[in-house]
Amino acid sequence: MAQRTILIAEDDASIREGLADALQTHGYRVLIAADGESALRQILTQEVDLVLLDLNMPKLNGFKLLKIMGKECPGVPSIILTAHGEEKERVRGLESGADDYVVKPFSMAELLARVAAVLRRYPTRRLSAEKALLFPGGSLNPSSHSVIMDSGASIALREKEFELFHYLLAHPGRIIPQEELLLRVWGSHASASETRTVAVTLTRLRDKLAPTIAQRIETVRGRGYKWNDS
Repeated sequence: MAQRTILIAEDDASIREGLADALQTHGYRVLIAADGESALRQILTQEVDLVLLDLNMPKLNGFKLLKIMGKECPGVPSIILTAHGEEKERVRGLESGADDYVVKPFSMAELLARVAAVLRRYPTRRLSAEKALLFPGGSLNPSSHSVIMDSGASIALREKEFELFHYLLAHPGRIIPQEELLLRVWGSHASASETRTVAVTLTRLRDKLAPTIAQRIETVRGRGYKWNDS
């Protein structure tokens, strides 16, 4: 397998260097950026498999960078690095398109596990479903990571929006608990705070879909979510 490239976008030199050393030790190719503008240049000009992103960077903050990534390179996943207690920032980051988050101070073992989980899903998403998944009114296209409506309109999805929709479509009629979605889509064990991740991503997905399709993703209170294909 080709060596994976990770961009570390972090203005704190000690954190940046520590991350670079750990990732290189585990076989990753590492790019570094001390501010948002430098990070954006590298994302747009180099083959980047994953971005580790501090939200509070100079020149171009993480939220603005996520917004640009969503338009210019929606297939590049990201993990945001946030400080303890900044729940609003984590939620805002997820709403802006981040795939996962790690809270500072974090253990290197946790970070490496989350990096590996995102990268496992990334090639699987690209290679696992060459065939489009059909549903009433359209299809989910894995090659473009988009929803193709019967009218011909195309709706681009972010990494986690695609994977969440794919998992729901692959299990029609079954109520899927949040914990299962976290494990299968995000690759993490559920905690009380992480269940918010599913809700935020699902809201983004529903907002992008046509109302007749969005309403087929049912919330079963206290139990989970279900794709209603009937």
